[in-house]
Amino acid sequence: MIAKIFLAVALVVGLALLLQAARDAQREADTLKGETRKSAETVAHMIVGAVEHSMLAGEGIQVKALIAELVERVPEAKVQVFDRRGVEVFAPPPPAPRPEQIPPGVRATLSDRTRRVDKDLIVRPVPAEERCQACHPDGAPLRGVLTLELDRAACTDMREDALAHLVLGGFVHVMTARKSDLLDDYFGELGERAPGVRGAAVFDREGALSFGAAIAGLDDKAVLAAMAPGKREERRKFGDGTLDLVPLVMQERCVACHKDPVGSIRGLLALSLSPRAASGCDAEELEAVVDTSLRYIMLSQLGRRIADFLDAAAQTGAIKALELYDHQGRRYWTTRPPPPPENVAQVLREGRGIRRFLGEGESEQSLVVEPLANGAGCMRCHGGGDQLRGVVTVSMSTAMAAKARQAMLERRGLFSVVMLFAILVVLVGLLQFLVLRPVRQIGDVADAVSEGNLTMAVPRAKEDGDEMARLGYRVNHMVDGLRAKTQLEKFVSKGAARAAEAGGAAGVARQGERRAATVLFSDIRGFTTFSETVSPEEVVEMLNRVLDAQARVVHNHGGDIDKFVGDALMALFQGPEAESRAVHAAVAMVRSVHDARVAGESFAVGIGIAAGEMVYGAMGSESRMDFTVIGDVVNTGARLCSAADADEVLVTQAVASAVRASPDLELVTHQPIQVKGKREPVPVFQARRRGDRT
Repeated sequence: MIAKIFLAVALVVGLALLLQAARDAQREADTLKGETRKSAETVAHMIVGAVEHSMLAGEGIQVKALIAELVERVPEAKVQVFDRRGVEVFAPPPPAPRPEQIPPGVRATLSDRTRRVDKDLIVRPVPAEERCQACHPDGAPLRGVLTLELDRAACTDMREDALAHLVLGGFVHVMTARKSDLLDDYFGELGERAPGVRGAAVFDREGALSFGAAIAGLDDKAVLAAMAPGKREERRKFGDGTLDLVPLVMQERCVACHKDPVGSIRGLLALSLSPRAASGCDAEELEAVVDTSLRYIMLSQLGRRIADFLDAAAQTGAIKALELYDHQGRRYWTTRPPPPPENVAQVLREGRGIRRFLGEGESEQSLVVEPLANGAGCMRCHGGGDQLRGVVTVSMSTAMAAKARQAMLERRGLFSVVMLFAILVVLVGLLQFLVLRPVRQIGDVADAVSEGNLTMAVPRAKEDGDEMARLGYRVNHMVDGLRAKTQLEKFVSKGAARAAEAGGAAGVARQGERRAATVLFSDIRGFTTFSETVSPEEVVEMLNRVLDAQARVVHNHGGDIDKFVGDALMALFQGPEAESRAVHAAVAMVRSVHDARVAGESFAVGIGIAAGEMVYGAMGSESRMDFTVIGDVVNTGARLCSAADADEVLVTQAVASAVRASPDLELVTHQPIQVKGKREPVPVFQARRRGDRT
């Protein structure tokens, strides 16, 4: 006992030391991880600051080169910039798609440079002009392909609104790029290429013409009146067409150049349009305005603003969607972009940055997601409609730091384990012969007993030995008792075994109780003749073989073997569907007996089944009892078995009524049987598997 206590105390102390070492190691690892996070955040903030500085300096196009250089200098870093829609910008272009990956209309237009119309979808080539070569000296015949999906009803009803807003969008983007010298050409080309645009011009706040050509019939008085305080966009009849007068309201993006308060009127856009086409929506007119505006936005070297212009064009209602492809078939922009990554979407929703670790071990990364605020310096390009202009994500591999932390944890853990192992080796060496080996031997015996093996015994067990020897002796004595009980249970039914176990110290009372059950009797036909012609050993071998086959069937159907009487078998079925299980077992027993026969054997079984109330309990003398069932139902079952022919299963009316609905059983009326003690013959039915005729 002292040895056991000593071993327990030693184990507790050793485990406490191990846990303390593990806790200290984990605390140190968390500290290192925090320092790693701070280092990653510092690098991320430097990258975000560099991106913001370049953007504020008006070098947005150079940000792509800056990101590439940063990634080259810090290979474990990945930098991405997303706009306010959650679309990545400044990403390196993907590989050119395979021809089958390009939409068919776009692929065909890239090949033959021909405009296509498929119902409401227009595919328009964007030719490469000489003026494009300054930025795109690749010599490709096309700069790309523009696709427009029209809403023809809205295109007809909202024609003037859509054209006015498209021209206004092109003007604002060119002005944002500070390329006002392009506006005269822009307005002039609109009048040449768009069939319905008769003229476009911009007037300053004094009514003087600033850009474009004068519109005949529009005087200074009308221009100044359209810019009066509180005035909104005005549309009037103008000859046989219309004239749109759009006040140019001072926006946040305009303050840097015009120095006027936001909300004031800085000028007027006048757009003269011809009458609507008789056919309704004039697709060529709409796409010409879009195409011309895109060209001049590109010429203003503010190419990324194409995305804002295309989105604004889709918001006019006349156009459902626009997509722009480059000359290799790569999609440059779509007004239906896919949803952004969840981290980016969260920052755009909440306006707060994210800092977290992703992955573990060699795949561990530190992720920093920073919002890009739309400050005063940013509004010139991005406008003042959103608080955020985008998001920057910086993910850095921290695998080296994670590996160092893991190595430190492993060293600490190894040292602690070695120390604990040394303590245990000493203790185990001292206590091996005193406690551990005897306990192991007793445990082996217990494991064997739990698996049903009752042949093992604890070695060196003595009744007058030490504590472990005496415990082994008691275990061996218990196993001997279990072995005897197991052998005895083979000679009694399960019901008798349960009754004996439930009786406990008081023993089994000689009494019975009424219980509803189903009794099955089976008897081998031809057994007497067989036993007279063979040796006793062969008789016993055959009998064991046939009874074992029948017993297996009974057990498989939830029955209990009550007793064997010579070549007869008595089984009891209780509980739900007892009658059905008994009849199915009987039908299966007929087949199992046939399967159990060997060459030269031709015997079979006759079976009788009855169901009802019977007396169930222990009967006999104090010194020798039998736990069984008795009663009229039991007698009837025995009489049916006697009357049954070979391979025949006879059942009572009660049993037949209980199983009549079974789909796989067939009941055939049998000649009533006169049973001793009953006045009237007993109705009897033959049960068999449906389809059998034997």
